[in-house]
Amino acid sequence: MKRLLFITLLILCVSLAGHAVIEIDGVFYNTYWVGQHQEAVVVVGDTYDQDKEINYMGLVHANIRDSVTFDGKTMLPVSKIGWVAFQWATDLEEVTIPNTVKTIEEAAFNHCLKLRSITIPNSVVTIEEWGIAHNPSLKELHLGSGAVNVDHYAIVGNTALEVITVDEDNPVFDSRNNCNGIITVVNNSAVHDRNILFTACSRTVLPKEVTWIGRGAYQHQDITTVVLPKQITNLEYSCFEDCEYLTAIYDYSSEPQGCMSTTFDDDHYNNCTLYVPRGAKETYQQSPVWKDFRHIEEFNADIQPGDVDGDGEITVNDANSVVVIIINGGSKGHTRIPHPDGGSWINLADVNNDGEVNIADFNTVIDRILVGL
Repeated sequence: MKRLLFITLLILCVSLAGHAVIEIDGVFYNTYWVGQHQEAVVVVGDTYDQDKEINYMGLVHANIRDSVTFDGKTMLPVSKIGWVAFQWATDLEEVTIPNTVKTIEEAAFNHCLKLRSITIPNSVVTIEEWGIAHNPSLKELHLGSGAVNVDHYAIVGNTALEVITVDEDNPVFDSRNNCNGIITVVNNSAVHDRNILFTACSRTVLPKEVTWIGRGAYQHQDITTVVLPKQITNLEYSCFEDCEYLTAIYDYSSEPQGCMSTTFDDDHYNNCTLYVPRGAKETYQQSPVWKDFRHIEEFNADIQPGDVDGDGEITVNDANSVVVIIINGGSKGHTRIPHPDGGSWINLADVNNDGEVNIADFNTVIDRILVGL
């Protein structure tokens, strides 16, 4: 009986010891326990041998396997990309993630300076804090249908992002209208279907349904101008944290939005100009947080193409301004304001919106003046 007990304990100890780290095509794997069975995890170092240093310097393409065989006999599915696995893998340009991975742990793809694009397969359910963060070359990100547990700071600091998409079958997140952002819908007893901008980039165009900008949405983005459409009612904390180049905020709402002291950085209050609709300056100067902006100016939020001088009317002066711009070859005299959706700028002299200022724009201004008469 004692002999049987000893053998049982010996087998248990061996099984608990796990397998040694193995390397396949430059990617390192180890095992971990999931309930009563083991699965494989991508690792950055040998957790059983702290003296063995493993890193991914020099790895350009990480082709992660969907399963790994340990000791020539134990095949385990690869279900996790481990904590800080590829952090500071400065040569990594591409990564292939198999449809067996369920979790991307904290800082797994953090500070991968050359990573250009990443597709999160439908199998991934959880992306932890900084899971895909601070990658200055990352231009494209696709979020799969299964990713429902995504930390608010999982996808931040990717300053080169141009294309953000979400699988249409994802029940929590979406990227409606090709907005180049990630939207989440929150339901509760107080507000039904609250649409929140979860992650954004400099090319994000806010859908009209979005009423909140979520925590850290624009964090670390190299943006110079922020446009807040009328429908935005709340800005959560850290929305614009570490946006060091931000110098102008155009707010189309006459009523100051709810926000927190940490929504903006301290430098923003001193260095940014806050533009608010005509007649709303005093309201903002008396509102919590907004009153801390040293530079608050009014602009005509209802301005229309053709009102070249921005005085609220389309008159002969506007027609003359278009003529001056045409004479100058379209290079001088332009007046631009940000579009209310935040996605583009309106050239007030380009009345027909064809990308040029020419005689057609002059004729359109004249027509509008005559209609006004």
